[in-house]
Amino acid sequence: MKKLRGVLAAAALAIGLIGVTAPVAQADQAHYYILIGGTCDGAATVYDNAWLRGGIRKVVHYPAGAAGLPNCDQTPMDQSVARGHEEARRVVQSSFDENPGAEFTVVGYSQGALVANLVLNDIADGRLGVDKSRFSAKIFADPMQPVGPPGRGISAVLPPGAGAPSPFGGYVSFGPGRTDFGGIPFIRYCIETDGVCHFDTFEAPGGYFAQHQCYQWARPTDHRSIMEDTIADGVYTNGSHALPRQNCRPPWPSA
Repeated sequence: MKKLRGVLAAAALAIGLIGVTAPVAQADQAHYYILIGGTCDGAATVYDNAWLRGGIRKVVHYPAGAAGLPNCDQTPMDQSVARGHEEARRVVQSSFDENPGAEFTVVGYSQGALVANLVLNDIADGRLGVDKSRFSAKIFADPMQPVGPPGRGISAVLPPGAGAPSPFGGYVSFGPGRTDFGGIPFIRYCIETDGVCHFDTFEAPGGYFAQHQCYQWARPTDHRSIMEDTIADGVYTNGSHALPRQNCRPPWPSA
């Protein structure tokens, strides 16, 4: 009888331990997406929750401003990016503190890619209290794209601090981004002729208007978008990935 009681007690203890540890394991498997929107999208509404494939949404709220651009926050871009950088640092740290065993992907688009570059530098260089081995990055239309394909971004071409001509008025160069983030897996997506990330082509001005929105707008052929396909696909090349010119459409009827 004593042996039977011992076996039952051991079984109960094992069941109890399983019940305690299972939720922790599930929490560790969580995937956080730290989302940074582009110009005029400080709430990161560009990213559909479905594209995260069950991931946890964390938004870097910042002005996303562009002085002189209609219907947009009028904070000058350099100040907007600086404020975004500070908020991104806070969101990265608080997300990690919430669940240090999770995986974290920093996602930035256009002006948000500038912010992503800066906070990734912080993570890579140990300036935040996080484990960088838990981090990765998806960067779309990066103005700081240092090398191709398909080419260099506007910040990599213009000297740091320099302004840009029309149609990029209000833009201030931050210089080129890094080609390595201290081993953090990343990928930069750039559509050919998108003047933000492929500035060193004579087609940059026209390409900016034709292609820059095509990362989030759906293709009429399959009604999917680049971001939808790639944000949560787990693919990282640690470099720039050129995308062909897109035939995309806005999600609303054109006038």
